[in-house]
Amino acid sequence: MLRNMVQTARKYKKVILVSTMIIGIIVLSFIAILLRFTVVTDYAAHHLFKDPERSIPVGNVIVSPADGTILYVKKIENGVIPEVVKKNVSIPITDHLKTTPLRPFENGYLIGIYMSTYGVHITRIPISGTIEKQIIFNGPHMNMTDAEIRIILTQMIPGMVTLRKIFGLMPYDIEDVADYILKSARETTVIADTRGKYVYVVRIADYYVGKLLTWIKEGSKVQTGLKYGYITWGSQVDIFFETSPGIDIRVTEGDVVYGGETILATY
Repeated sequence: MLRNMVQTARKYKKVILVSTMIIGIIVLSFIAILLRFTVVTDYAAHHLFKDPERSIPVGNVIVSPADGTILYVKKIENGVIPEVVKKNVSIPITDHLKTTPLRPFENGYLIGIYMSTYGVHITRIPISGTIEKQIIFNGPHMNMTDAEIRIILTQMIPGMVTLRKIFGLMPYDIEDVADYILKSARETTVIADTRGKYVYVVRIADYYVGKLLTWIKEGSKVQTGLKYGYITWGSQVDIFFETSPGIDIRVTEGDVVYGGETILATY
């Protein structure tokens, strides 16, 4: 009798031990999932969805439409972009904007802004005016990850951007991974600005971009720095603006800019 009781107790002890281990594993797994969930949601709240206040400059200025790093500042003449992707290869500006001009293109400037995955993804109006046209180009969603990695690694080396520019090189070595600049899906917004000129804002979609959100319709009156859209994940925003008397470019390749706040040019 006593022997049976001891065996029964040992049996139940083993069952309790196994059950405790299983429950412990389940609890730990649940805690790990919760911790992972908080990390993901914290990332989303602080990176993908953050929307900080910005000090919008006044006066005759053209501001950055997005947060990011200046990849290039190109002077456009006769509707041609010099060396936008490959060295010594000129590209018609229409290949980039994916739209026919509302009138023959005047000379101007094209500025490329690479948006980091970790940056603010709200896009803003660069100059007051009227939204004349919005064009969607449903091309492929090409992957920009290689370009972002090269940009980040270059930025991590002190003086590398300056050194490359001294030797006449583009600040970031992304030529062989930059096909997305001309081929990837995009939205082009055309603004008839207060100068009587046209400004084209091109939002280029990354492979991971689900959708380019736009909150303002054609015909809308807009003010400098107004939030008009949102891009998920990483992307690129380019701006082409026609020149005007007294225009002065205030940024150069490698500069970090902030949407609605950093002045790209004065006029």
